[in-house]
Amino acid sequence: MYSNIVLCLSLSVFSWVNNFGHEGLGLLLDVLERLLDKKQQENIDKKNQHKLIQCLKAFMNNKYGLQRILGDERSLLLLARAIDPKQTNMMTEIVKILSAVCIIGEENILDKILAAMTIAAERNNKERFAPIVEGLENHEAQQLQVACMQLINALVTSPDDLDFRIHLRNEFLRCGLKKILPELKETEELDIQLKVFNENKEEDSIELSHRLDDIRAEMEYPFYRCLACACSREGARCGSRV
Repeated sequence: MYSNIVLCLSLSVFSWVNNFGHEGLGLLLDVLERLLDKKQQENIDKKNQHKLIQCLKAFMNNKYGLQRILGDERSLLLLARAIDPKQTNMMTEIVKILSAVCIIGEENILDKILAAMTIAAERNNKERFAPIVEGLENHEAQQLQVACMQLINALVTSPDDLDFRIHLRNEFLRCGLKKILPELKETEELDIQLKVFNENKEEDSIELSHRLDDIRAEMEYPFYRCLACACSREGARCGSRV
């Protein structure tokens, strides 16, 4: 059944997707939530979860579907909850979706994704980035590794604020990424993502260094700056008298 839905969503015209979206998305999320809530996860449950993820991916492959998914607050949370490093194919699909949403989503989408990952992690008593780092450790699933690094880069580079970027990057590093990075096998796709990560890390380090230099200068020469300002003001007053 889910395979047919994926096919229809992928191939159908906008009007069909539009009609499906009124109730179809809610039904997909309802079923996914029930499967994720099951205490005993059987193989068929995982397969159905994967099919549902594929349905969501196909549904959001247009502006209308993307807006509908982002408009339902359950969507991101259920996607975050479905992340399972033991289910490599399904997890690859999910982290690709989250990466795309992070890049092309609305202005506050990063906060929503981080909130969803935090809630999902609290349910499992794990650090919120632990599943992503664990997926990156799977050397037998190179596409998953690439997808995980894409998501890491999407999350870390999204904030405009330097402190927040450094905070997120350090959170990943503390979660095990620092140990894993030197052990990753080099492939063309993975190398691109690693280069992006390292280049952005270096740029942030340079920006932070410049900020510290400015602070140091302010602390070391406050008297001279104040004296210069005072002289400037006095000179201006004298000039105005002439």
